[in-house]
Amino acid sequence: MVVYLDAVWALNLFIDACLLKLTALMLKRQTSRLRLWSGAIIASAVVLILFTPAAFIVDQPLGKLLYSALIILVAFGFHRVSIFLQNLAAFYFSAFATGGGLFAVHYFFQDASFYASNRFLNTTNYGDPISWITVCIGFPILWVFSKKRIDQTVVRKWNSTTLTDVRLRFFDICIDAKAMIDSGNKLVDPLTRAPVMFVEKSACGDRIPKVLFQMDSRQLVPPELNSIPEEWRNRIAWIPYRAVDGSNQLSLAVRPDQVVIMFEGKKMECTKSLVAFVDHSLSSSGDFNSILHPDMLLHGNVIDTAS
Repeated sequence: MVVYLDAVWALNLFIDACLLKLTALMLKRQTSRLRLWSGAIIASAVVLILFTPAAFIVDQPLGKLLYSALIILVAFGFHRVSIFLQNLAAFYFSAFATGGGLFAVHYFFQDASFYASNRFLNTTNYGDPISWITVCIGFPILWVFSKKRIDQTVVRKWNSTTLTDVRLRFFDICIDAKAMIDSGNKLVDPLTRAPVMFVEKSACGDRIPKVLFQMDSRQLVPPELNSIPEEWRNRIAWIPYRAVDGSNQLSLAVRPDQVVIMFEGKKMECTKSLVAFVDHSLSSSGDFNSILHPDMLLHGNVIDTAS
């Protein structure tokens, strides 16, 4: 039997890096690329250890658990015991989810005779029961599938009436608003895929040019550029969307310098977003004066712990 150890190690390095990245996305942990790849290198080194006299270290459940703890410690560091255990549990969950998915895909395309034969338990047939083709093609697909399901789960946890504070900055203009997280808001820029949030006039006062406020939602022709102040022209974008009545409409949006969201005790910065100003009230009861796109929270970067 010939085992190409370098190829096996390279494949494991890629898979371990993806699993650590999935863990970070699942828990929204901030980790550098250096730490993530260092953790992946340590994780993939188990392939090499198995061919050395030190294989007994990772041959027992306790050794595997301690080795996994070392991987998480390198990749995410240690802050508190509870956070460390969350990272470890999420890492195992992502590994079991993708690994079980790969086995399920392989099982789906095999007949009963394959598992009835001794090939299923014969370690000399390297690559069975999960073949290289299944791993190389199936793993990236399952990784994307798992990430999408995690994103959907996070969005569904947000109640449509959840309120949060948000601060917008345009040039030297800062706008503080109370925002509702609208899980039904799917409006994005078709070119940049930047999510669009809405802010009503009452939150802006006289600090935003009046021409930027949406006066007539049925207006399909953009206003003359000369009517927009010069410093704002490079920031505007027209976002097409379909209204409830089925008509095609346009919404004028502006690119901010910064959007900071205070959510669940953390300050999150959304680096890619657009703001649409409206001249009408967004809440009949006055509970909020802006509407957030859920992707702004989902893909926001934690910059500080709100005091």
